[in-house]
Amino acid sequence: MEVFESMPDTTFIWKYEEKGATLTAHLKNVYLSTWVPQNALLGDSRLTVFVTHGGLGSVTELAHMGRAAILIPIFGDQTRNALMFSKHGGGIVLIKDDLKHPMKLKDALHSMFKDASYSLNAKRLSDMLLNQPISPNSFWCNTQNSQPGQFGRLPNLDPYGRHLSYIEYFLIDIVLVFASVLAIICFVVVRIFRKCFSRSTKSKKD
Repeated sequence: MEVFESMPDTTFIWKYEEKGATLTAHLKNVYLSTWVPQNALLGDSRLTVFVTHGGLGSVTELAHMGRAAILIPIFGDQTRNALMFSKHGGGIVLIKDDLKHPMKLKDALHSMFKDASYSLNAKRLSDMLLNQPISPNSFWCNTQNSQPGQFGRLPNLDPYGRHLSYIEYFLIDIVLVFASVLAIICFVVVRIFRKCFSRSTKSKKD
């Protein structure tokens, strides 16, 4: 909120989960929405910087559309995705603890506004992806059409998961083991507490 207030000349579009939220009602430069068409937003020429957690879908769309971004990974593969995108020079990576210090986000935004290299690098990455000598679809179709006749069956392209049983594929056996261990621990703890409680009750009666 401090960042929004300190940058009145910048328009912010914020995807916010709570419908009808009024926390930014006093700010004319902030628009809240429970849903934002991300592709349409990235394709808008007025967009300067996109702030994201670095999910694979968002990073892929950023690379495809050629947009600079500030990436704040939260968990899972988001850190890897964010670092991969920033390696091409089109983004700045912050850690989630940086959000406790509004000036860090503000400094990152100002860096992107003033330094055109972020946008240029993001656009360069998009051009590289869109101007490959052969598209991924064409490469896959050509491989599938030519290699079976030339090399026969291709077991290396056969996903291993296709041969797993239902229990193996969904790790049900592993889940059951952990659930059993957890159940045993809970049972033992409950029994210990009951025994201690019964002893204390008995001693009070005596």
